[in-house]
Amino acid sequence: MAYLNREQRREMILQAAMHVALNEGFSAMTVRRIATEAQTSTGQVHHHFASNSHLKAEAFIKLMQQLDEIEDQVNTVNYLQRVSLLLGCENIEQIQPYLRLWNEAEILIDQDSEIKHAYNLAMQDWHRSIVRMINEGKNQGEFNFESDSQDIAWRLIAFVCGLEGIYKLGLNGLNDADFKRHTEAILQAELFRN
Repeated sequence: MAYLNREQRREMILQAAMHVALNEGFSAMTVRRIATEAQTSTGQVHHHFASNSHLKAEAFIKLMQQLDEIEDQVNTVNYLQRVSLLLGCENIEQIQPYLRLWNEAEILIDQDSEIKHAYNLAMQDWHRSIVRMINEGKNQGEFNFESDSQDIAWRLIAFVCGLEGIYKLGLNGLNDADFKRHTEAILQAELFRN
């Protein structure tokens, strides 16, 4: 293997951690597993990251930024579909591993303060993205609402997070189509008020 400077080795380890996280989840992100993926020693992982939690949190933040980039590349027909995409309602296979990791991070926030901090940052970024799309949709005349777009975005996030929690319970009568239908109803109620 060619010589890597400190920044390159750190980035190589981070990329390996991101790969493991996306494909196998947080539980697979042991120092040994990441070192194997990065083709380096466990000592190098410890040298570049203060803790395994720190590495997981940094990988999570980078992966959520990567998700934003992927979503930006998805063509949508209007701002309503773009907001629906940002809320995770469009069934695009490419983003499913990121959404699974998001759900796993949500479970870990009570156990790991670094993951909680990373999740908080990702949640704020998610909110900003939705606010931006709502405002663009209103400026282009697609949306008609009186409420503050910041408040609307928080309500939409709260709605889809809550609905997803119910969906995960596997209740009869709540499938992918129902999830989308309920979300479309809340989008109509929030974004098309007179």
